[in-house]
Amino acid sequence: MKKTLLICITLAAVCVASSEYTPTSGYIVREIEGWKVLVNKELLSDHTNLAEDVLKLLNHQLYQIARIVPDQALKEIKKVPIWVEYNAPRHRCMCYHPSEQWLRNNGFNPDKARSVEIANSENFLKWTLDQPWMVMHELAHSYHHCVLGYDNAEIRGAYNKAVQSKQYEAVQHISGKSRRAYALNNDQEYFAECTEAIFGTNDFYPFVRSELKQHDRKMYELLRKLWKIE
Repeated sequence: MKKTLLICITLAAVCVASSEYTPTSGYIVREIEGWKVLVNKELLSDHTNLAEDVLKLLNHQLYQIARIVPDQALKEIKKVPIWVEYNAPRHRCMCYHPSEQWLRNNGFNPDKARSVEIANSENFLKWTLDQPWMVMHELAHSYHHCVLGYDNAEIRGAYNKAVQSKQYEAVQHISGKSRRAYALNNDQEYFAECTEAIFGTNDFYPFVRSELKQHDRKMYELLRKLWKIE
């Protein structure tokens, strides 16, 4: 009985803690390469060097994105705010938030809906060494959701064909090992991963545009159409 009570109290405490988040007033708004970036004041005041490094890297990645993404699509993804945290405990690195209701139900700031979040600044610096186009990956999720629609039949069709072909079941990873491609998780990750390859560098094969064209011609042509690449 005591053990059950303790578990209930612990779960209640976790739920209360998870409902607490930094209000939007706790962020400093900056503009980086045309994107609205909201930086947690805690990161800026208590972790100055980390904040400087993260914002420098974010600026670099957004600059690269702005150089290569076609103007019409770039205009759409520049509408997506980017939130920068010091260390949000329930996300390991970076994510896109599609649903305001989900954020409310799970104790997150609902203002983060339809935005990208760098949830852990230290991990962002580390993980981008192997995933140099991580920001593009998350912005691709926003483009898929807000512009193309998660129900896009062409993307689902290309994904289903890729799954059936088994051509992503064992591919080279940036580590040098053979792995099941992250793109196989679902059609959303397939779109985001292949977008990394067509614009920059992915951490799974196909790594770059020419390899995507050779490995998955259907998706290569579809991405050229959806992103309006000439």
